[in-house]
Amino acid sequence: MRRSRASLILMTATVAALLCAGHLHAESWIAYRNARFGTTADVPKGWTMGEAPENDDGRVFTSPDRQAEIAVYGGYRAFQKDQEFADRLAPGEGETVTYAKKGKDWVVVSGTKGDRIFYRRSLLSCRGEIWNNVSIEYPASQKKKFDPLVTRVSRSLRAGRSDGLVTGCS
Repeated sequence: MRRSRASLILMTATVAALLCAGHLHAESWIAYRNARFGTTADVPKGWTMGEAPENDDGRVFTSPDRQAEIAVYGGYRAFQKDQEFADRLAPGEGETVTYAKKGKDWVVVSGTKGDRIFYRRSLLSCRGEIWNNVSIEYPASQKKKFDPLVTRVSRSLRAGRSDGLVTGCS
């Protein structure tokens, strides 16, 4: 009986600790949602949100040490789907792509630009008319630190309902 009572106490304490840890972890993130396109992703709570651009397509969040940025934004598909996928998978100026993958309605590309790592994920929504995007950039020297953040932000990216500002997609 003592052994099972001790096991029960230990199990209860473990569950309580996990719940507290999960609760604290959940509080360290906020869900940013762009009203214009409905694009939504989690960002760390302590990061600074930049000013809204004139077209209100999203926001840039800067880390407290100003070494990293996360951009969450939406936009209209402008060209044929195949062309846009190719454009999104191609490296930008000065970039070296080290990972690229695409699915039916999504694309992921990552790599380096100088001493920095970039990661971009895009999802098509609204019958293939709207791109929902996250872009993350941080120092390559801090890769291990940022790997969990990239995973969390990337997995949280989702299309959502716009506030009626996107014609035919609500």
